[in-house]
Amino acid sequence: MEPLATIEDYRARYGNPTDEARAATLLSDASDLLLSAYESNVGDYERGKVAAFDRSAAAVCCLVVNRVLSAPAALAGAMQYSQGAGGYTASVSYGSALGEMYLGKTELKRLGLLDQRIGALQPVGSDAEWDS
Repeated sequence: MEPLATIEDYRARYGNPTDEARAATLLSDASDLLLSAYESNVGDYERGKVAAFDRSAAAVCCLVVNRVLSAPAALAGAMQYSQGAGGYTASVSYGSALGEMYLGKTELKRLGLLDQRIGALQPVGSDAEWDS
């Protein structure tokens, strides 16, 4: 399947990536991530079934890739970085996601995949089995 976003989509939103081949691979990976989320919530992907997904998939795909590409390789996953001069101080705080792709609640909601659902469980067996 074709990725949900292209290098042109990424370029229009965030400018030229420094490594276009890596960005293309990451767009494919991000597409797989979005489709996995879709399949977990809705079932097999079918264009037009969830309009919000179709409208937002390219933008969210590019956003996920930009998060990965924005962190310098040496600081992947860093949430905060500070540096001093006279006292030779440096500090890096890392978050839990060390350069990995993820979809947050905002992205899932934008894709139409964060709806509240109600379900019910049916007991297995006939009524006669439960009456005895």
